[in-house]
Amino acid sequence: MRRFLSRRTFLGTVGVSSVGLAGCMGGSGGNGNDGSGSDNTSNTSGNESSGNESSGNESGDGNDTGAAAAAIDYGEQIDDFQDGGNWYTFGDAQIAPDESDGISGEHSLRVEQESGGTAVIARSFSSAFDLSERYVSLAVRVDAPVDGQLQFEVRAPDDENRVTSTRRLPGVDKWFRVDFGYSLGFGSPDFTDVQEIRLAMTGSEGEPIRFWVDDMRTTPARDESNVIMAFYGGLESHYETVFPMLEERGWVGALGVSQDLLNRSGRLSIDQLREMRDAGWDVCSFPQHAGRLPELSAEEQRRVIENNRDYLANRGFEDGAQHFFAPHNAINSDTLDILRDAHETGFLFGACSSGIPPTGRHTISAIQGSDYDSSRAPILRADIHNQVVVPYFERIGEEGMAVEDFEAQLDRIEDNSYGGGLEPITPTQLLEYY
Repeated sequence: MRRFLSRRTFLGTVGVSSVGLAGCMGGSGGNGNDGSGSDNTSNTSGNESSGNESSGNESGDGNDTGAAAAAIDYGEQIDDFQDGGNWYTFGDAQIAPDESDGISGEHSLRVEQESGGTAVIARSFSSAFDLSERYVSLAVRVDAPVDGQLQFEVRAPDDENRVTSTRRLPGVDKWFRVDFGYSLGFGSPDFTDVQEIRLAMTGSEGEPIRFWVDDMRTTPARDESNVIMAFYGGLESHYETVFPMLEERGWVGALGVSQDLLNRSGRLSIDQLREMRDAGWDVCSFPQHAGRLPELSAEEQRRVIENNRDYLANRGFEDGAQHFFAPHNAINSDTLDILRDAHETGFLFGACSSGIPPTGRHTISAIQGSDYDSSRAPILRADIHNQVVVPYFERIGEEGMAVEDFEAQLDRIEDNSYGGGLEPITPTQLLEYY
């Protein structure tokens, strides 16, 4: 039987054992809303703060760019981008060392392309570079486009044999970490014989591209793939339909709930949430009642986020309340600062899977699980490359994903021809076990 470590034991070992990798694909993130029609107000919990601590892995640092929050000191650094000499460009992209803002050493690498479109940079290796059983992560800061798409490609050994990862970026302009994994493969890549890696940022045609990269690292891959089944909104179907279906397989999941949208028609009650918690589920924060968080002031965002967390923690959901799912899949730099203070993890649409655990713990990528077709690649590649994938679902059944399609998605997760199936865990287990 798997033995889960305590949170403090995890924090004591994270410096030597945490890893990061994400496997990605493009796609639409949806809005994270089920049409409740609620206004942008939130009720206070009427209780004191739960006292959640910052994780120490990606905590807020109080500066303008968040450099300290994106810095990690474990794993093996494979590029510090100090002089830019190992990297070259394609097309109109321009690169230059930037000593004004960096994560490690004296410089980061600034990448610019005034014509927009896709800016591509690459690094070749003088001899075969071994990326087998290793994850790759990177510190990134984006000036434009803040909601763009970043692709990482590994050519092993050539363009006929390669894998790619594409991450939809959060709408922030601070430093954060991107965990790279693989969702598309071509040929038969040999990870012991990597000859070139590429980074490509995609935005709008004619709109300038400007971003910085630093501190590319590898960490050891795990020997098991995982899935976090996330269900947004605390809907009645999550208890009546989903809960028994997962129970039948011996699986656990994560509920994203909003304090003002419970104990009403079509929604879950506190007693139902406790029953699911007692069966091993996490009941997590999803402050949907407040609308799109980036439209609120930093002060109001903090009030909404902390109140929803405390409401759950004070009603017996302390473990799940450590974890945050972004309503409408939308955050900004203020949100990210608050999450680093208030929560252990944060999840939002990124169209990809992640390493175990992710190094960027407050911008963990989720995928749209109710889209059966677009979710195929990240689920199967997560199984192949021992990643964790986080499919999220809203309505199951009437006016949502058909129950038979949901069942087929469960079958795909449990057993497929590409791997041995993914083991379901909760966000709390993602931190505690690994």
